[in-house]
Amino acid sequence: MFLLCSFTLLAQKTGTWRDHFAYTQGVELMPMQSQLVCATSAGLIFFDGEINKVSKVNGLSDFDITAALYDAATQRILLGYGNGNIDLINSTDASVIKQGAKTVNLNDWKESRKPGGKRINRFLKVDSKYFVATASRILEVSNSEITADFTIDETGDTLAVRDLALFGSTIVAATAKGLYTIDKNNAQLYYYGSWQRVLSGSNIISIAVNGNTFYALRSDGALLSSTDLQTFSTEATYANPRVLSVSNGSLWLSTSSTLYNVTTQQSISNYGSGYAAFSPYRACQVGTNPVTYIADLELGLMGEGSGGFGQLIPNGPQQNQVVALDEFKGKIIAAGGGSLSVLADKREWVSTMSSQISGAQEAKVGKQNVAEFFVSTSSGVARFSQDGSAVNYVDKSLSGVNIRALDFDRSANLFGFASNNTTPVKIRTTDGTWTSLSNSELNNESLGKVTSTGKIFWGIFEANQLYVYSAGSDVATPSDDQASVFGLQSFTVGNIYSIAADRNNQIWLGTDKGVFLYDTNSDPFTKTPTEQRVKIPNEIPGRASYLLEYEKVTALTVDGGNRKWFGTRDAGAFLQSPDGHDEVHAFGIDNSPLPSNNVVDIAVNSVTGEVIFATDKGMVGFYGEATTGRESFSNVKIFPNPVRPEMQQVTIANLMEDASVRITDMSGNLVFYGTASGGTITWNTRNLNGNRVASGVYLIFFADSSGEETQVEKLLVMN
Repeated sequence: MFLLCSFTLLAQKTGTWRDHFAYTQGVELMPMQSQLVCATSAGLIFFDGEINKVSKVNGLSDFDITAALYDAATQRILLGYGNGNIDLINSTDASVIKQGAKTVNLNDWKESRKPGGKRINRFLKVDSKYFVATASRILEVSNSEITADFTIDETGDTLAVRDLALFGSTIVAATAKGLYTIDKNNAQLYYYGSWQRVLSGSNIISIAVNGNTFYALRSDGALLSSTDLQTFSTEATYANPRVLSVSNGSLWLSTSSTLYNVTTQQSISNYGSGYAAFSPYRACQVGTNPVTYIADLELGLMGEGSGGFGQLIPNGPQQNQVVALDEFKGKIIAAGGGSLSVLADKREWVSTMSSQISGAQEAKVGKQNVAEFFVSTSSGVARFSQDGSAVNYVDKSLSGVNIRALDFDRSANLFGFASNNTTPVKIRTTDGTWTSLSNSELNNESLGKVTSTGKIFWGIFEANQLYVYSAGSDVATPSDDQASVFGLQSFTVGNIYSIAADRNNQIWLGTDKGVFLYDTNSDPFTKTPTEQRVKIPNEIPGRASYLLEYEKVTALTVDGGNRKWFGTRDAGAFLQSPDGHDEVHAFGIDNSPLPSNNVVDIAVNSVTGEVIFATDKGMVGFYGEATTGRESFSNVKIFPNPVRPEMQQVTIANLMEDASVRITDMSGNLVFYGTASGGTITWNTRNLNGNRVASGVYLIFFADSSGEETQVEKLLVMN
C-alpha cells in the first residue's frame, strides 16, 4: 500500500541543533513594556505570560552571560559574556531574534591580547554611548563598535571594574580599591590620571543610584550612602552580600540567604515549601500593583503570584554540570550536580535532585525496564524509577563503594567495577540481587570506565592500562571467571579517558594521544591484544596522520550507522566514518552552538538520531543522520511529506539496518540511491545531475542488505 505520511516525533530537520540548557543561573532582570526578560548564564528567558527562550543555538553568539542591559530608547538588548564577548541585539522579540540578523557580535575585546581578565561585569548607558565594566578595564561602545578601552587606576595598571553607575553627570566605577569617579563630559575621560578615587581602601562590590542618593555595597556587607559622593554614611551591615538592584523606586540588596527591599524595610528569605534552594541575585517589581521577580543563581527566574513564588523557566535538565549520559531505546539520562534528568519521547526533561547521587560518575538506563535508571557514585549505586512525569529515588546499594564503571551484559545483568575494593566485581542480576565477587587481577586496583561486547567487559585499569573480564556461564560465582590486565603494546599514553565497543565489537579508546582500537576476533585472555592507530589522510601526498593524535579524547560513542563520535577536552566534537578514516563533522565553539570545547560525554538517541553533547558548561543536541536499524520496514517514517518549495531535505527513518534506498519518478527514472546509516537516510531533493526534482509523486524503494525484505512508499514533491 502506498502512503503519504508525516512524522512529528522525528520532525526536527537533520543537521539542525537545539539546546538542552538549564536556565537556572539568573544574572539580570530587564523589565519591558509588555514582557520581562531574564538573562541567565545559558541564555535569555522571555516572559509575557508564556515562557520563551533564546540561546547560542538560535540567536546569541555565545554562552555564559555575565551582564545584560535593556536600552528602552533604542529597543536594544546588550549582553556580556564571561570570555569578553559582547552582543548587541536590535530586537526585543524572541521570535525575531531566532530568525537571525538581529544580533551584532562585538568580539574585539574577547580577541584582544591586552593583559588582564576579559569578563564583562556590567553595562552603563551614558547619553548615546555604553560603558562596559570588565575584569581589567572599561570599554566604550558607540555606533555598534568598541571605540575605546582604558584603565582607571591612578598607576595606569589594569584594575577590575565590578560595577558602573551614573550619579548626576558623574560616572562612578566600583573596584576593590574603592570608587573611581569622573564627569561624563571630561575631555580626558580615557586618561587614568583624570579619574578621582573616593572611599579609598574600601572593597566595593556593587553600586546603585535611587533617586538623589548614591549607594555602595562593601564586601564586608556595609551598605554606604551619599548625596554628594564626598561624605558617606553606613546604613546597615548585611552578612554575605551580593549585589544592589533598583526597581520601581525601591533599592534591593541580595545576600546569599535573604533578599532585602531596603526602601520598604521588607525581606524575602525563601520561595515556599516547594523550593529547597534560595539564592537571590537581582530583583525587580513590575506593574501598578507591583509583582516581584527575582533572578536566582540556582533556580533562574522566580515570579511572585497569589500562591507565593513560582519558577518561570523553559523546560530543560536540572543542571548544566552533567558528568554522565546514557541512552537506550530513545530514552536519555543525564547525571551530575546532584541531579538526574531524563529525556524521553515527549522531548521534555523530567528531573529530580537527590543527595544520593552526589559525586555521580556513571549513569545507565535499565535494559530490563527503560523506566529504571542507575547512577554510580563514589559511595554506591543509586536506583531511580520514572512514574509518569516524575522521577523518584528508589534505593542505594553497595554503600560506601567507589564505582566508576557500570554496564550491562547481554542478559541484562548490571555489572559495576569497584576501585580499591577486595571484591571489585559487583553484579546486579535481573531479579534485583547484588553479588560481590573477588578477583585476583582486579582486587584493590583503580578501575575506570568500562564497555561490554556482550560477554566480555573491557575497562580502564590504573588510568593508562586496560583489563578484560568475563563472568563465565554462572555470573553469581567466581569459579569460571576470567580476567587479564595489559598495557598498550606499541605506544605509551598518560591517560585513557574513554572506551566504547562498536557494532562490530571492535574496542575504541580515547586517550591523551588520540584514538586507538582493538580487534576482538582473538581471545584476549590467552593472547595479549595489540592496539592499532587509525590513519587519516594528510595534506602532504603519500603521507598520513593519526586520528586526533594531539587531542585528549574524553568522550566516545557509536551511532546507529556504526560511525564514531569523539569528544575532546579542548577541540570540541568530531564524527568519523565507521572505520575512523574520514571526517564527517567537526564541531567547536566557533562553528556550532557548543557552549564549550570541553566535551564530557556524548549520547546518541537511537530512535530520533539526535546526538547530545554534554560539555562542562551545558548540553546541546544535534540531529544526526543515523539511527538504529529496525527489524522490518513496517514503521518507516518519511518527513516532510509532502515536500514544499522551501524544504530542501527529506529524512527517511525507521529503516532496517544498512538498507538500500532508491527513489524514482512515476516513469521509473532513478533520481537518488544510497545506503542507510543504521536506520536513517537523507535526500536533498535533487536528482543525479544535482538539480531540484520536478513537482510530482516519487516512489521510494527499500531493501534490506540481503534483498529479502522490500517495501515501497510514496513521496509528494511540490515546487
